[in-house]
Amino acid sequence: MINGSRIKNYTNNQQMKNIISISGGNDSIAMLQWVIENRDFFNDEEFTALYCNTGWAISWWSDRMLKVAKFCEANNINYRETSAKLGFEDLVRKKGIFPNRLQKYCTFELKVKPQIKWRKENKFTTRNTCLFIGVRADESKARSNTTSIGVRDGYDAIYPLAYLSDEQRDAYIVRTGFEVLPTRSSECHPCIYEFSKIKLRRIEPDRVELIADLEKDISDFQNAKRKLRNHPKYNPDEKFGMFNSSNIGTGKGGIREQIRWANSSIGSYNIDQVEMFCEEIAGYCGD
Repeated sequence: MINGSRIKNYTNNQQMKNIISISGGNDSIAMLQWVIENRDFFNDEEFTALYCNTGWAISWWSDRMLKVAKFCEANNINYRETSAKLGFEDLVRKKGIFPNRLQKYCTFELKVKPQIKWRKENKFTTRNTCLFIGVRADESKARSNTTSIGVRDGYDAIYPLAYLSDEQRDAYIVRTGFEVLPTRSSECHPCIYEFSKIKLRRIEPDRVELIADLEKDISDFQNAKRKLRNHPKYNPDEKFGMFNSSNIGTGKGGIREQIRWANSSIGSYNIDQVEMFCEEIAGYCGD
């Protein structure tokens, strides 16, 4: 497990400013606790927890971040928020298409760019600043090569949780007084990758309706563009949804149809029976 002493050797014992990049999820909370427990190695160095508001969080996330802010300030960690000029919804309308695996612009536009801008405006330079990032090798295959020390955006980057298991990470969270969340961060609700049945069931009803309205606007725009260009695949009824996957219901039925699919039992879904759908069946009654 990486400790503060090793980090100070890495930075040649220079007096640094430190930015802790947080989302409010489990790894973020654990990383804050790691900083608190290793603070003696950093003398009087400044620590700032930076949260980037995507404008697409679950309804209760703002209350959680208020709690995170109070926790930071109580432990001598500055808390700051930043955001992009456009939140997720407005950004999708501007782009005219939902982000997807080929055009995953959301992370860069909603998180990376605002953080880069904030660091520049507040004079956190590559010469005087270290970034603390809560990524773990255990999280996924894509992050399995994560090491405790690296470079991000030209800055020296520290990954304090790099080699921690879920259980070790959770132990840090328990010491903060926060509960361990049963899911990943809900700073984006839903994330464009959250289209399993379980994750679709968790989408809040108001957000489902917002997505449905957004899908209609994007579909109208894309179909009008295809018609104007005499696109060979033009179909006035085609729906450009947030989750266009052949693994979800009928593939391109839109969020409402996909929620119905998510609440069906294995092998029983039939799109012709959607009129049977109701709020109680959908799981909107507190489960």
